[in-house]
Amino acid sequence: MDLSTLFAFRPLEFESEVLFGQLLFTLGVLVTLILIRMFFFRALNRSKTLIRENKRRIMVNTNSLLSFVFFVSLVLIWSQELSALAISFVAIAAAMVIATKEIIMCITGGIFKATTNLCSIGDRIHVGEIRGDVIDRTVLATKVMEVGPGLSTNHYTGRIVTIPNSFFVTQPSINESVLRQFVLHTIIVPMSYKANWKRAEEVLLEVSQMVCGPHLEQARRYVDRLQSRANLETPKVEPRVRLHFVDKDELQLILRITLPSKDLVSMEQEIKRQFLLQFNEWE
Repeated sequence: MDLSTLFAFRPLEFESEVLFGQLLFTLGVLVTLILIRMFFFRALNRSKTLIRENKRRIMVNTNSLLSFVFFVSLVLIWSQELSALAISFVAIAAAMVIATKEIIMCITGGIFKATTNLCSIGDRIHVGEIRGDVIDRTVLATKVMEVGPGLSTNHYTGRIVTIPNSFFVTQPSINESVLRQFVLHTIIVPMSYKANWKRAEEVLLEVSQMVCGPHLEQARRYVDRLQSRANLETPKVEPRVRLHFVDKDELQLILRITLPSKDLVSMEQEIKRQFLLQFNEWE
């Protein structure tokens, strides 16, 4: 065997010798403490001056002291190995956290969603670029029936989108179903400054009152009940129009209406059709 091979084995042999010495030292400490306990308890039992309760108390305290000494001895003898083991555990824990980061965030998002009562089955939510009605929810994900295309339409696309619950922690979440049975809806009508926007406003209010009128009293009672129960400042349910200036050539009539959630799409389309028919007839 050449010198390089000899020196290559020396660290391994040295480590084995150190480990063997630590084992002997640990065994020696254990045997010593056992002998001390045995002789001390024998002397204590032979004592005639101490009552039984005091003997029992001394025995319990002695056992605790010897256990503490043995534990400290183990830490001192195996400190280097324990340090390496602790570092290994920390590295393993860090690797597990990195590997399961998304799952941890999904679980955190699920807990956040449940504790804040962010949404329920049937609610229409908007998370990031995803908008739809909640049809299922678990600890890890929430399923919605997608509504679109875009954010201004309310038609089902026929797709079911699974949203990881981590989205509810990292992105703003909007619940459009605050009123549950009813929904506050907005319709935007763009037009030129040169058009008769005042007449368009009148027609828009007339049409929305005609379409929404049969449901307004029920919506008003429902909203008042919600306000008194939850102590919320709820909006008025009557149709109203606001003007919005887009640029020097265009303005928008923004209609806000209250509609039954289940009839939102059909009633929105009816308002738009009636507005176009009546406004164009007047023109």
